[in-house]
Amino acid sequence: MYEITDVTRDYLFVRLRLRDVQTGETRDWEYWDDLEEWLCEEYGVKNLKGVVLKELPRYEIGRA
Repeated sequence: MYEITDVTRDYLFVRLRLRDVQTGETRDWEYWDDLEEWLCEEYGVKNLKGVVLKELPRYEIGRA
C-alpha cells in the first residue's frame, strides 16, 4: 500500500509523492493532470494528500 504524501501540479501533469507504508520508501509517480481528478473521484476526496492506495496507479510517464 502507498500513502500519497505530496501532490505537485505542473501545467499538464500531476506528480504524486508516494510512500510505501511497509518499507517507508518513497517514489514519485507522474501522469496527466486527469489522474488527480480521477483518483479524487474514486476515493471521494477533494485532496489526495494522505490517501492510501492499495496499489500503484496503472499508468506512469516517468519517475523522479
